[in-house]
Amino acid sequence: MTMIMVKYILDFDFLQKGERIHDISYFLWAVRNAKNNEELGKHFLKGYGPISPVEVEMLPVAIARASLFFLCTASFVADPVGELQEQMKVQKPYIDWLLSDAGKLSINNLFCVERGRLKEGIFLIN
Repeated sequence: MTMIMVKYILDFDFLQKGERIHDISYFLWAVRNAKNNEELGKHFLKGYGPISPVEVEMLPVAIARASLFFLCTASFVADPVGELQEQMKVQKPYIDWLLSDAGKLSINNLFCVERGRLKEGIFLIN
């Protein structure tokens, strides 16, 4: 009898083909509280390539979607009610801010529109 030793488990549960804006928004969501979020955002976006004006306009909603993901997955844990309450404390104020005029302006400041094309701008989330 041959013994098989499991060294790694790859979880592809949430793997899917998705929109490019999801990658961008999820990264921006992930670094929202980092001290160097401006620098991280600039480098990420520079490497990501050109972003259309429609994508820039949709970023606040797309980033809010990343927060909603954590609210929706609260049911996957042993204490879903407690997890949902904890996630609501963290995610709801951020979603409210993202969808406010101040949040939209801050996200849009990632880019400056100059001569009809998007240019790297300032990254301020909080």
